[in-house]
Amino acid sequence: MPDKIIGIVAAMEQEAQAICPVSEKSMLGKFELLSGILPDGNKFLCIISGIGTERAKQAATLLADKKPSLILSAGVSGGLARGTAAGDLLAASTIHSELTDFEPWHESDQDEELRNKLLPAYGRIPSGPMITVSAPVLTTKDKNALHDTTGALAADMESIAVATAAATAGIPFACIRAISDGADRAIPAESLNGVTPDGKTQLMPILKAIFTHPTLIFELIPMGMDYSKALKSLGKIFI
Repeated sequence: MPDKIIGIVAAMEQEAQAICPVSEKSMLGKFELLSGILPDGNKFLCIISGIGTERAKQAATLLADKKPSLILSAGVSGGLARGTAAGDLLAASTIHSELTDFEPWHESDQDEELRNKLLPAYGRIPSGPMITVSAPVLTTKDKNALHDTTGALAADMESIAVATAAATAGIPFACIRAISDGADRAIPAESLNGVTPDGKTQLMPILKAIFTHPTLIFELIPMGMDYSKALKSLGKIFI
């Protein structure tokens, strides 16, 4: 029986490398693609979409053309629920969005069946509602408010688009996210300049921001440590 293929959509290069550390690189359209074999012998194709729903939907649609058995949206997310901490893994049971272009996603029986077979770790991960937003949620006040109004445990900027592309192609979908900033962690807006639209990191804008506002480093250092915890957790998805 041929090995099954798990399609993975990750917004950022660092996320993809954390999830799939041993892989071969190629291109699928304008997107970088990592491929290889998982510990259980199944194959993976991990496409790096870049930031936002438009790029995520494009990337997921291309990935769906490869006919994977399951499409997984994976990466880091901002925690919304009080008590979420950096490094926590969360699985989505539903995904809503403030973006009107997308219908909510609810896990189906087929989704559950396939992710139980192909993602053994899924059953050990707490699950609940998530939300896809159009812009990062930076302040603790906004995080708490978004949780209180929607019930979402975490927020990202891509998963609803990936879920939509998977549904359109008739492919089961799952979503696992690692918390990079807990509900009690505010994110300085300057940190957003360190990520390009195609999901790569760039250091120079951050260094310039620190030069202009030296005290910023005291916010960025713990934020970076939390981000590292999230990446480490992403590496456990297929273990």
